[in-house]
Amino acid sequence: MIKSHIVSIINTYPVIALAVSGGVDSMAMLEWFRQNRPKDSFLIINIDHHIRGEESRRDSDFVKCYADKYGIELKKYDVDAIGFAKENGYTIEQAARILRHKIFEAAVQQYASAVATAHHAQDQAESVFMHIARGTGIDGLQGMSVEDGHILRPLLFTTKQEILEYVDKNKIEFCEDSTNKDNNYSRNFIRNQILPSIKKVYPAIDKNLIKLAERAKEIADFIDQNTPALCLENDGVYCDLKGRHIVIQAEMIRRGFSLLGVVADIEERHIKSIIDFAVCGKMGSLDMPYNTTVYKEKDGVVITKKNDYPIVKYRFSEGFFEISGFELVVQKVNDFCKNNLNDSAGINKTLYIAVDDFDLDSLVIRQRQNGDRIAKFGGGSKSLGDFLTDKKVPLRFRDRLPVIANGNDILCVCGVEIAEKAKLLDTSKKIYKINLISN
Repeated sequence: MIKSHIVSIINTYPVIALAVSGGVDSMAMLEWFRQNRPKDSFLIINIDHHIRGEESRRDSDFVKCYADKYGIELKKYDVDAIGFAKENGYTIEQAARILRHKIFEAAVQQYASAVATAHHAQDQAESVFMHIARGTGIDGLQGMSVEDGHILRPLLFTTKQEILEYVDKNKIEFCEDSTNKDNNYSRNFIRNQILPSIKKVYPAIDKNLIKLAERAKEIADFIDQNTPALCLENDGVYCDLKGRHIVIQAEMIRRGFSLLGVVADIEERHIKSIIDFAVCGKMGSLDMPYNTTVYKEKDGVVITKKNDYPIVKYRFSEGFFEISGFELVVQKVNDFCKNNLNDSAGINKTLYIAVDDFDLDSLVIRQRQNGDRIAKFGGGSKSLGDFLTDKKVPLRFRDRLPVIANGNDILCVCGVEIAEKAKLLDTSKKIYKINLISN
């Protein structure tokens, strides 16, 4: 009944907890394990959701009798799915699933390698159809997987007919769930009315939906293999979109949000607006859901979390300073070699400043503010905003980078550049090393 390639997967799990309701599918799965697996390699999880009253208790008692008869370990759970649904605004289907999966997660943490459910090929077809009806992308078209985190679905390639034949051949007893005929449940409505009507015209609809899921999985694997690796750096995720197919661009954007912990409510319209923004001639930023912002950078975009950093001001001195998500280290230098100048690139450049001509008590470390100007090397001065633009400092850093200032006169943009007034001379004695570290 369980396909050979699935058996090889089952063999990799030392202990599997079987989710058994007492229905025909889960009892068939349980009987197969009893006949084909060592008794210490599996156990039973039974959950009474208290949706069907006495019938629910009957089913749980039935599973317990089976477990007692064959000496199989049983973990019995009771949950109030109806009450949980009312408290949280879920449908009963949603509530039961959430509570069920909480138990599954705990089982894997405490006593099992995986939890096996009895989803079969027809369930797969129904799931894909429901995803299509609700509107889905490649992920939804894939339907369910045999291995999905801590969930194992050993019957996913087994048809309902094969299950019924196995039950009949092995004379397996099971319980009938009266709610399976209640078409107020969305899956029952699809199973009992919609798909049977379609089958009258397209008899192979189930097989075709399953084939569609297989093709979608192949496409998803191709996309995965061709999507560059991304990383969270400097509080953002950079996506190099230039020259890439729109499908890969979209996947990169989804993964960028995922790295920031945003896994829901990023819709196709958001992804399209980001791709359009990346290729338009304008600079600036885009506000996105879940307190995120997208900036243009290099040949792509950077997705960041919004952070409201406090406005701070420190007296200039040796020491360690935290400012706008950066760590700044200021060290007095006694033996200075000019070969040390500008020993790294980007916004983490190590800088050296000379402050002989300044009263140290007048110098501060702070963020950028209105009216700031910087004296450039070679003469002249610029507003700090224009200077940062000329230096191609990414927009997302411009208000965050620490500066060393004398009033509105900027001596150093930490990690980027120093001013003419702070340059080192052969006669310089008050020399400080400025090291900026991004988190």
